[in-house]
Amino acid sequence: MATETSGKSVTREAIVSKAVDLMGERGLAAVSLRRIATELGVSAPTLYWYIASKRELLDSVAEYLLRKGWTGMANRPADGQPWWDWLEERARAMFLVMTSVRDAPQVVAGNRPTLDRLQHVDTALGELVAVGFPADEAQQIFFVLGGYVGGMALEWQSEASREQEGADDSALGRAITDADRFPHLAAAAAGKGHRSPMSTFDYGLGLLIRGLRARHEELW
Repeated sequence: MATETSGKSVTREAIVSKAVDLMGERGLAAVSLRRIATELGVSAPTLYWYIASKRELLDSVAEYLLRKGWTGMANRPADGQPWWDWLEERARAMFLVMTSVRDAPQVVAGNRPTLDRLQHVDTALGELVAVGFPADEAQQIFFVLGGYVGGMALEWQSEASREQEGADDSALGRAITDADRFPHLAAAAAGKGHRSPMSTFDYGLGLLIRGLRARHEELW
């Protein structure tokens, strides 16, 4: 459904899409219903037919981002696919989405699914229940993975912002390679610890998945 105002057409989808565009261009601080209305060329009250508050807008933006991450991904494991591989795929897809849109981690954190999304959530929970996890523990698994994905995405976006702002960390960089003063830091810096965001993310995700598999064995 679209509302016509002063020759302009606006839909809920257009509002959410514009909010995501604004985030990507200027960050979360630039997102407001008034600014979105201006960008769409309509009066601010028009938007309240579709979005009742800033909180509802952010929940809808979070759902948009989650949907983007799951595009092309089945809501359950493929035939013969282990449940842990399925969880890894989901987590990795969401990490890529949340690092590709500015301030996405802040929006996704603490969001609530819309009513239309509950069936998707219930189906995903059912996959873990089917392999032996209690329903409440299955939900905790998704909470933990979501928190890890969001935290890692926030960390790497913050690092990128630091570089863009031109922060001078050269003195710190020289210090941590001084093996006489900081032998363990120097050894770490000389090793393989400083890798791409994706490889570091995969390392931590692998630890989580191994822990979940061990927990699954305990239940059985």
